[in-house]
Amino acid sequence: MPNINANVYIALGINPKNQVFGVDITNHLHLLSIESFAESIAISENGIIWAIAANPGPGGANLYWSAGDGNWHAAGPSAKEAVKITGSIANQAYYYGTDDCLYYINTSGEGEQIGPIPDVQYLDYGGGFLWIVAPTQQGGIPSLQFCQIGTRSFDWRTFTGAPSPTDICVNAYGNCYGIQSYSPRYFLNDGVRTGSAGTGANGKALEMSYKKTYYLLSTNANADGNEVMVYTNFQGYSNFIDAKFRAIQVLGTYYQYG
Repeated sequence: MPNINANVYIALGINPKNQVFGVDITNHLHLLSIESFAESIAISENGIIWAIAANPGPGGANLYWSAGDGNWHAAGPSAKEAVKITGSIANQAYYYGTDDCLYYINTSGEGEQIGPIPDVQYLDYGGGFLWIVAPTQQGGIPSLQFCQIGTRSFDWRTFTGAPSPTDICVNAYGNCYGIQSYSPRYFLNDGVRTGSAGTGANGKALEMSYKKTYYLLSTNANADGNEVMVYTNFQGYSNFIDAKFRAIQVLGTYYQYG
């Protein structure tokens, strides 16, 4: 992906004042919204930021998008009330509504209902794959499922063993990362292979985000937010280390190095 829109930042986040911010390559933070604005954010492949508003805006809108310049636009009259959001290809996104349905939308305001899915706990997109944690049947235990988008068929496949990770994220290659027992774990899009997703944060991993760079929030928190950790490889040694900024949500972008 080219470094355009919010992909000029290596990461995005929300601070305890519910302001969206961007993190540049020198690790400086740039505020991208007013206070009390965002409850959660997501990013599309071309760098469009999507936000579920902490407080409804004019007309009751709670879903907004931005090119990363600090200007925010209501998603359009077709948008339903969103409770979970993930970016998708180009300038598109998927979101889960208060009516327990999955929706598609783009920055032009075009949208449609994909269909009902009961009790979605988490969802995220990356690399042509949409992953969710949801019951396979009404009243069931939420389990990790995925589908390859593009055919519009949404043929969901349950990951082997029906794991139920928390706060999943999906990288630019379509593989899923989630948390089990406060430790990071990967789930490959072959639907079978899984394992530890890195050391240095075991027992204190709270939330994760991974597109091109792998971040997580640790359980270590103070008034400035949770400690953000970043996965690094230095002299052949890979580990999660302190990213030197804090947030209540961290979001890796599609920033392309070099």
